[in-house]
Amino acid sequence: MEDRDDMKGHATTQRTVYTVGLRLYGIAVLAAILLAHAPATAQVRQLIQVRTFDERLKPMKNVEVSINGKNFISTGDKGEVFTELLETELPIKTLKIRNEQLEPAAWNLSKSILEIVVRKKDYQIVHLTVKDQNTGPVANTSVTFRGKKTAHYTSAANGTLELPIALDEKIDGADQFSVKGYNVIDFQQTNTEGVLTVEFIKQVAAVEQTTAAATRETPAVAPDQVIGKDYFRNFDLNHLDSIQSLTVFYAIFKNVSMKNMDAATRVKLDDKFKQLVTQLEDSLRYTRNVFMGRISDSSFVREDIRNLLKQAQAEGKGLQIQRTEFDEKIHIIEQKLQRGFTNLDENTRAMVFSDLMALEQLLAENESRFYKNLSDYRQIINGLKEKYFDFQQLEDKLSESEARRLQEQAAFRRQLLLISLVALVFGVLIVLLITFSNRLRRQKKDLVLANEEVKRVNENLEAIVEDRTKLLAEANRELDTFLYRASHDLRTPVCSIIGLCNIAIHLSNGEPRELVQRVVNTTEGMDKLLKKLSIISEINQPTGYSSIMLLGIVENVQYRYRNLMEEKRVTFVVDCPADLIFHSYPNLVEVVINNLVENALVYSLMQHGEGSHITFRATVNGEVRFSVRDNGIGVDAAIQHRLFDMFFKGHPDSKGNGLGLYIVQKSVQALEGSVTLESVPGEYTEFTVQLPLHTDTAIPSSAYSDV
Repeated sequence: MEDRDDMKGHATTQRTVYTVGLRLYGIAVLAAILLAHAPATAQVRQLIQVRTFDERLKPMKNVEVSINGKNFISTGDKGEVFTELLETELPIKTLKIRNEQLEPAAWNLSKSILEIVVRKKDYQIVHLTVKDQNTGPVANTSVTFRGKKTAHYTSAANGTLELPIALDEKIDGADQFSVKGYNVIDFQQTNTEGVLTVEFIKQVAAVEQTTAAATRETPAVAPDQVIGKDYFRNFDLNHLDSIQSLTVFYAIFKNVSMKNMDAATRVKLDDKFKQLVTQLEDSLRYTRNVFMGRISDSSFVREDIRNLLKQAQAEGKGLQIQRTEFDEKIHIIEQKLQRGFTNLDENTRAMVFSDLMALEQLLAENESRFYKNLSDYRQIINGLKEKYFDFQQLEDKLSESEARRLQEQAAFRRQLLLISLVALVFGVLIVLLITFSNRLRRQKKDLVLANEEVKRVNENLEAIVEDRTKLLAEANRELDTFLYRASHDLRTPVCSIIGLCNIAIHLSNGEPRELVQRVVNTTEGMDKLLKKLSIISEINQPTGYSSIMLLGIVENVQYRYRNLMEEKRVTFVVDCPADLIFHSYPNLVEVVINNLVENALVYSLMQHGEGSHITFRATVNGEVRFSVRDNGIGVDAAIQHRLFDMFFKGHPDSKGNGLGLYIVQKSVQALEGSVTLESVPGEYTEFTVQLPLHTDTAIPSSAYSDV
């Protein structure tokens, strides 16, 4: 019979939770309908769970994160937080950490979960402004910084740029900077901001003439004659700007003695040589760093890979251009040799052949270096791909682990169901075995064997009863835990619905406002129900055994209902000694008094509307005795025996959920006391509670019996 009663209790609790779920579902649907009729201009929001991890993928607590430049939110003690984003804000563009010593190393948004890997910064950012001392900010200009590492940057439209340097690095002065087309004059820095003052360099544009034109004007003579002094004397220095490369400059003037030149000619040649060297350096710097210079500690990985790709494409085009130019120059040299090879002496021929052999060897060495670099680059790229895919595999493993955990939970539930079915079948088998043994008693020959079988069955039954008792105790604990967790977790969406309805009340008028108000009233009633269900789960495991001053608890309860009492002009009389102190569980005592006072208020106001009278009296005589009396509608004698049942309402007009007096009785039983009722219909109702008087701080042994 006890097993059946327990099973009925489990079934009743399951029906209660199911009913609560249906009510919450109805409220959620109604709220969704109200929100669907809201103005169409409202933007769609998406709920995102933000999780922060360190570089070892362990949860990182209390990290303040800003998404797309919005307000900072903290991930709290669990390393996770929920936030809302508009659909227009997805995908996420920027992330920022409030702590200046941290930065987001990587992030991934999948299935409304944003996972952020946070790492410590190994650099600091210096905000630099490039200004011309005459014209103001210098925009879109290449700036080179030479510190522990040499890096190249480009200023923005307002002349600013962000310069990342190491944490222990400092900028010593203006000599660490160079700006293309400008002379650096001064550098001033305050904290993490600096101003770089520059001056524009005036340049004279060279006249673009190809070297081929100058070559065509040259007479077809042997190479040793072309490079001689006679040709320099025939070269017009007014056409010096036609020389556009150091190769042509060297071919014309390499065997010319500088001693025979006048000062003006030397100055012209020196200026031309410096100009060609500067052009060559700028060309090499631009070719080398046009894309590579954009890669730094503060740039994004995706942009870095794109810059490497662009650099490789540019170098490929450069190789094609160099091959074309090389073929053209080889053709020119071959024509020169065809025209003047027979005029060369043996010594010159030997020198030319030696140079060709050296060129062949150099090309072979360059080919070896090229293939070695190509092999190294492929290994590096393959390593990056392996690391990247390893990271992807790690994310996949995390997702698989979460899915496996859910599957294991489902399997565990199935195992519990299977064990219950096996236990039921085992019980049926035992009954059949007992029946079969009773039949065997008819035969005297098998009486001894039947008795031994009965003894064995009894021993098994005792073991089964003990095991079942443990299982039932465990099931009760799990049920209490489930009821507590479910009531607390269900309050979260209820509170959200109340908040949404309060917003809807302010945004609506007329009949929609009344409809929303009804939703609020229903939701608040549901919230009260969840609170009482939570209290029921806590009664069997009381905590906080300490001394209690009964008058203080009564005053707290009176203060809780002060607004209602003042509004309805309720007279609340307290007759309790100020020195009435005993040891027990304060939470349970307050739950008992609170529910009795609430019950008295409801039924006295139902009788009088206003001007009700409630009296609380307490005495001590070997035990603590207190009572709550009201002048309400009273309780009919036919239903007094059911008044403490769960979900029983003593009056049809009652707006409660029928749990108040049930909680009172369960709490009093947990406190080892008793509660009695005395009532006359239409005149009064009085509940009297008797509790044992404990004067020491030791918890009574019986307090553990129900745990």
